[in-house]
Amino acid sequence: MTPMTPEPHHVVELGPACLAGVETITVSSRRSFPRHAHDQFGLGIMRAGGHLSWSERGQVEAGSGDVIAVSPNEMHDGMPVRGYRVWQMVFVEPQTIARMVGSQAAVRELGFAACAAPSLKVELEHALAALHDADAPAAEEALTLLFSEALLKASPIEKRSPSQGTKRALERIRDQPMLPPSLDEVARLMGMHRTNALRRFRSEIGATPHAYAMQIRLRLARRAITAGTSLADVASDLGFADQSHLTRAFVRQFGVPPGRYRSANIVQD
Repeated sequence: MTPMTPEPHHVVELGPACLAGVETITVSSRRSFPRHAHDQFGLGIMRAGGHLSWSERGQVEAGSGDVIAVSPNEMHDGMPVRGYRVWQMVFVEPQTIARMVGSQAAVRELGFAACAAPSLKVELEHALAALHDADAPAAEEALTLLFSEALLKASPIEKRSPSQGTKRALERIRDQPMLPPSLDEVARLMGMHRTNALRRFRSEIGATPHAYAMQIRLRLARRAITAGTSLADVASDLGFADQSHLTRAFVRQFGVPPGRYRSANIVQD
């Protein structure tokens, strides 16, 4: 019998939930994460080690002490540079950003590259400390200051628009993510041979059609789980083979099992 490969070091701590639409997570991991995107704004700090990521704007490397950032729907991956790495993040829903900072901020982008402004790091540390203490008023003040500086001062970023064929495929996937199109259907929508369509889609979006549909399903799953829907119902409603399939996919995307994620994201009144 072939011996099992040991699981890479991977420890995740979910912070206490004290504000609706806000999550904190601390990760110590040797794992590499496949290309994915979040539907939240994220700001964090690398606490130890190094992290290398592919992004839509090129390769990004962050080391200990660097501030890291991600915008909603910004495709990226991640791998350790020197052994395991430790990072701490706060994720905030766009509608929460709009409430805290204003709707003009919620449509801006942080940019994936590390943010070097010393003042941003100070505000981020204040926010993380308040969230760790579950001090909701202090956390809301700190997050408002943090994201107003990070977003309102951010330089506008122009993104290349996908081709018309890719847009048609994206629309089809977004309409029915639980029934993702076959590669033949993607090719018909894009008016290209299967191989060319697959390459064009991945080049323009950063993920294959199947992987992109899975990400949408997992984001919908995250929201449903947070709202209290049972894991069995989430799996059934979103087209997973069973609850185990949902759990495996959820862990690959978010780093934690869905049941643990739900228990950590119940905001106490």
